[in-house]
Amino acid sequence: MGRAAVLAVVTVAGLTAGCGAQPGEDAVTRAAGQWLAAAQGRDAAALCRLLTPAAAESAATGDETCQQALGDLDLPGDGPVGAVQVWSDQAQVRAGGDTLFLTRLSDGWRVNAAGCRQQGDEPYDCDVEG
Repeated sequence: MGRAAVLAVVTVAGLTAGCGAQPGEDAVTRAAGQWLAAAQGRDAAALCRLLTPAAAESAATGDETCQQALGDLDLPGDGPVGAVQVWSDQAQVRAGGDTLFLTRLSDGWRVNAAGCRQQGDEPYDCDVEG
């Protein structure tokens, strides 16, 4: 997810913050929990499987595979899944020291940005994004 898309998701989040629980929230929570467990266990292969194809491709830069690139990152895996917001086929999850952005694909929810930190009024700065 590019920085502009992350900003758009955050803007939508602000507009829909008053809405009740959204359909798919449980599935998003499970997907985020899998990501956090893999990050805590430093399981780069599992992390790559949990990414959207675009994020996995983006992580694999230069001579590094997705697994090598994610293995080199110190992605937060601490803390339980916290606030979950779902907007149609996009979601944001806050967990411990991380903010994740997920996209619903035909085979379920996948992470398209992780290791994201707010930058004030600027778009999120993410370690992994696609």
